[in-house]
Amino acid sequence: MHQNTREFKKEKEMEDRAIQYFVEGLTLVQNELYLDASHKFAMLAEEFPESDLADDALYNVGLCYFKMKQFEMAIETFQQDIHNYPDATISLLDVGNSVGKTAAKCYYSIVLANLALGRVKMAKEIALQLDLFSEDTYVIVDNKKKTYAELAVIALISIK
Repeated sequence: MHQNTREFKKEKEMEDRAIQYFVEGLTLVQNELYLDASHKFAMLAEEFPESDLADDALYNVGLCYFKMKQFEMAIETFQQDIHNYPDATISLLDVGNSVGKTAAKCYYSIVLANLALGRVKMAKEIALQLDLFSEDTYVIVDNKKKTYAELAVIALISIK
């Protein structure tokens, strides 16, 4: 067997396992088993840090913490995701209507976590980071494109 063929097969097997972890994590989230889901996503990010899914898995770890109202842990995880994968893009496997940079989704989630902790000033400061992202990073809400910056402004206005 040719060396390149072996390497390709090994990489494919690793990516298949990463996809399996990701899908299993999403299933756990759908069943609201956030702790179990966070472990599955963390396994993916730790075992396959070079996978295209690693940034999305780490984001989902933070989202699970958020859902469990562990906002400080969520913020730390989102910050780690931004640090580790600053240029990563949102995977098509990730359930949702998001397109663009994972970091924008992380900053937006940090805004929401700070609001949940009552830290409005900090949320406003973090929201400014979202202006750095282009119109190519957005969510479809009610069949309309909304940037994460627009969603952050809506969240900040709604707390007044």
